[in-house]
Amino acid sequence: MNSAARSASKPQLIVVELNEFDPSFLRAASERLGLSNVAKVLDLAHSRTTTADRVEYHGLDPWVQWVGVHSGVPTEVHQVRRVGETRAQSRPQIWTKVAERGNSWGAWGVMNAPRGDAARCAFFMPDPWSYDEHAVPAELNDLLALPRYVSQNYLDLDKGQVIRGALRLLARLLTPKYWGVAARFGASSVWPLMRTGGSVHTFTTLLDYLSALLFVQLRREHRPEFSVIMLNHIAHLQHHFWLPGDKLHPEMEVGLRSCDAMLGAILADRQPGEALLVMNGLKQANVAGHGFCVYRQRNPENVLNVLGVTGARVEQGMTHDAHLLFETAAEAEHAQGVIAACRLSDGTTPFYVERVGETELFYQIDFEHKVSVGVTLTFGETSVPFEELFELVAERTGAHVPEGDVYADGIAVPAQLDNHEIFDVILNHFSSGAQPLETKSAASVATG
Repeated sequence: MNSAARSASKPQLIVVELNEFDPSFLRAASERLGLSNVAKVLDLAHSRTTTADRVEYHGLDPWVQWVGVHSGVPTEVHQVRRVGETRAQSRPQIWTKVAERGNSWGAWGVMNAPRGDAARCAFFMPDPWSYDEHAVPAELNDLLALPRYVSQNYLDLDKGQVIRGALRLLARLLTPKYWGVAARFGASSVWPLMRTGGSVHTFTTLLDYLSALLFVQLRREHRPEFSVIMLNHIAHLQHHFWLPGDKLHPEMEVGLRSCDAMLGAILADRQPGEALLVMNGLKQANVAGHGFCVYRQRNPENVLNVLGVTGARVEQGMTHDAHLLFETAAEAEHAQGVIAACRLSDGTTPFYVERVGETELFYQIDFEHKVSVGVTLTFGETSVPFEELFELVAERTGAHVPEGDVYADGIAVPAQLDNHEIFDVILNHFSSGAQPLETKSAASVATG
């Protein structure tokens, strides 16, 4: 029996994780711009979520909250607080539990999530910051290479790396299987690039649009009973371009219109009887004008070289953070001391640093004010101009709040619940018993 036929008699669910969107902002934008698909989602049954986490960059973050959603336990239990910590997770993910009940699954772009058991897996695409994870089937790694490189190095890009990644992505998209996706993506990219002139922000929006098209393509090929996609562009744009009042920055307009197109593509592929969840994990509040600044290391390896820290493999995070992996505990201990001792000449302690096991460090920039011209980074007897090593990437316009939202159709969701309780909502939807592994995808893509 093929997967499409099996799906017709089994519970089905599609989950759209539209990261951090603010419903009031999206509703106003949908009315102003005529975003019909956004409006359809916001008219679905609405539930509210919350979390016990209250401090940004220390729990009140998407890379923490989505771990709770996917693993079914709150932060105090799963203890994952940093982006890219898939190797630290041992709890079964929701797709693993759904598979145990006899259902196939596909996941695209899920944040800070390990694939886990490949049983009944139709496809799996990790987020760009999950270094230990690989795409399934293996051909999808050709699509992952460029966004993974750019998302980690966008302040100091190596043109050769970008070209190689772009050629690898293009070569995959131009295979017959993806011709339709490539044509639609190419045609739809013209206006966004003309509207903004092309920027890293437009790139992230278009990457989400391409992800949505590929997600739909893979759903059509495999028809998994459970499928989930994570889209991050609205969160990114709210952080950077959420202007007060009814003004819309060009990047935000591109993002909103693209979001409507993404939702349209996904909703159009929704099957008869397939339930739908659209949720944000947590949302943002507008903080434009509050002076909330975010800096990023131009190149973390250069920063470490200046500090005299050697022997580290750098895994740069989403914004202003990184993991450092050393060969020995002594190297990690030395680096921790050096980083913790750094100061800015204005009196600021610039870094938060913590030990992760014996040979790994996590550190992040730990202040919010704008650094004045001429301020230096000092360590020991050495001082280096701050602006040589760091760049202001945003005066943030959106900040995380502990409340979130779920919009549902065809699946029962309590009016109020904790983020991690969505796990049980999803699992309860798949109440049928396990069946023998017989899907095409489970046997053919369990590698990677």
